[in-house]
Amino acid sequence: MKNIRFYEAEKYKTADYEIVDEKIYKTYETGSESDDYLGLEQLDDNALAEKLKQVEGWEYGAGEMLEDYLILNYEGRKYYRDIEDVGTDNDIVMVNMDDPSNSPKEIFVTSIVFEAEPDLGENSPSEPVISQYPLEDILDKFYVYLHDDYVDENTSDTINSYVEFASEDIEDIRAVLSILGKHVYNVDEGDYIDIKIEPV
Repeated sequence: MKNIRFYEAEKYKTADYEIVDEKIYKTYETGSESDDYLGLEQLDDNALAEKLKQVEGWEYGAGEMLEDYLILNYEGRKYYRDIEDVGTDNDIVMVNMDDPSNSPKEIFVTSIVFEAEPDLGENSPSEPVISQYPLEDILDKFYVYLHDDYVDENTSDTINSYVEFASEDIEDIRAVLSILGKHVYNVDEGDYIDIKIEPV
């Protein structure tokens, strides 16, 4: 990995992400919601409900189960409004009580873009899949995990590779950002392979 830079993904400009430090964003990791059943109940926080009605980003639901609703992803939770009631006295904000995202986990994320080095055993940047190493060693060394592998970017960009790191501890994200501007690669040390992080 060389020419490692911060990647400011477009998603970081959405309401799902809050910048908390230079190059570090806070978001919420949620479970997947089943579209088989919606146990909708009125949001019991009236002040929040009124605030949410003013938030931009409500989108039309897709599929038979959701087509009658506007849906908003906000701070790790999904909110619903009946399309027919919007703008009337019956316009209420609802939550799905069966949605695992009702208890979202706060995480911190950052993303990098880099040039792969096939001569050091990494996949060619024209390949959409990033090499397991040295990426796996970075995850282990800095106690972070891969949160987004940017399939679209990695498929369309034949020069650069993109990854997003995440952790529940912001200090882990600060630490992994220390690889920016460095050269990161693996070296065969006889019985084992070691990660090297060197200034350029």
